Amino acid sequence: MCIAVPASQLAAPAEHGTLVVRHGGVYTGSYRSENSAVPCIRIDTTEPVTLQGCQLEGAGTLIEATNGGAQLIIRDCTGVGLLPSVDNKPHGRFLEVNSARSVRIENNEFSHTSGILIYLWGGDGSAQQTLTVLRNVVRNADGRFRNGGGTFATFIGLNGVRGLVNAEIAWNQVINEPNNSRVEDNINFYNSSGTAYSPLRVHDNYIYGAFPYPATDASYTGSGVTTDGDGDSALTTTAYIEAYHNQLVATCAAMNIAAGHDNSFHDNRIVSSGLLPDGTRLKTGYAAIAIWNAYEKPKEVFHSNRFDHNTIAFYKEGMQHPFANRHDVNVEACTPCTNTEHLPNPITLQTEQHEWDLWQHKLQAQRASIGPRVALAPKPAPQKL
Repeated sequence: MCIAVPASQLAAPAEHGTLVVRHGGVYTGSYRSENSAVPCIRIDTTEPVTLQGCQLEGAGTLIEATNGGAQLIIRDCTGVGLLPSVDNKPHGRFLEVNSARSVRIENNEFSHTSGILIYLWGGDGSAQQTLTVLRNVVRNADGRFRNGGGTFATFIGLNGVRGLVNAEIAWNQVINEPNNSRVEDNINFYNSSGTAYSPLRVHDNYIYGAFPYPATDASYTGSGVTTDGDGDSALTTTAYIEAYHNQLVATCAAMNIAAGHDNSFHDNRIVSSGLLPDGTRLKTGYAAIAIWNAYEKPKEVFHSNRFDHNTIAFYKEGMQHPFANRHDVNVEACTPCTNTEHLPNPITLQTEQHEWDLWQHKLQAQRASIGPRVALAPKPAPQKL
C-alpha cells in the first residue's frame, strides 16, 4: 500500500502511490510505502529537483534516483524505514542514486534504513557538480531481514564515484543502537575518490556504534570509516580521501585504509570500551586503526596512505598495544601510523559518554544545527525486530 499526500510547489501525479518527479522544481509532502519494491519518491528527470521538508515512511527505498543524471537536493526531510514486506529483504535505503550529476543531502533525519548509496557519477568534474552530505541525524542503519539474518548497511556508501571535486561529508551524527541496528561500515568508499588538488573531505562527524546482530555475536567485521575496493589502477581505486576531526565511538573497528592511495586519516578521536550500555562485554573487536593491502594490489595502486595525530583508547582483550587489553594501533598492519595519542586505561562507558559530551560542546561552539530545521509531525517510535 502507498499513500501519497503531496503539498508541492510543482504538482506531480502519483504512479502506483509513488511520487514520480518528472520535472524540476521544489517538492514537499508526506509519502508512505508499505511495499519493499515500491519507493516513496522516484526521480525521473535530469532537471534540478529539491525535496524540501518531506516526511517519508517506507518498507523499501525512500528516495530513488537511478536513471542517471540527477541534480538533487534533499533538505530538512525525515525518513523512517518500515518492516520489510517480504522475507530475505533488508530495510530500504534512504536514498539510492546512480550516475548523478550533483547531490546535496543536508539537515535530514532518517532511521531504520540501509543508508545512502551513491553509485557511479555523471558530473562534469566541476566543484558545482559534486556530492555534499551535511548536518544529518541518522539512527540505526539497519540491514536486518524480517525473518532473521541480514545484509550490509551503511550510513553512506560510495561505489565507483571517482574524481569528485569539492566533495564533503561533515557534521553528521550517526547513532547505531545495539540489538536495534545492523550496520557494516558506517562510511564505505569503494573504488571512489576525490582528486589530488581537492580530496574528498570527511570531517567533524560523530559516529556511535558498529555492532553485530545480536550484539553478543562473536563474528562481525563492521567499522566506522573504511577505504575499500578492488580497482586495478591508480585511477580506478579509492584515493584522495581525507578524514579528520571525526569522533568514532563503540565500533568493532574504527578506521581502516584497506585499499587505494593518497588517503589521509588524521586528528580523529576513537574510543571503544568493548562494553554494551548494560555493561555486557562484547565478543567482537579488532583494532582502532589499520592500513593493509586487502586486495593485494601492486605498489602503483596501493601507496601513500597514512594515519597521523589520532587520539585513541580502544579495548581489545588479550592485546597490549600500547597498554593491557588495548589494540589502539594494529602493529602488524599500520605503516605509517604516527604521532598517536593513547588515552590512559581504564576505558569505561563513562569514557565513551565523555565523547558524546565533547560532541555536544563542539556543536554548540560551532552553532551547528543538525537535523531538520522545520517543525515536523511526530515520528513513530523506533521499531524492534
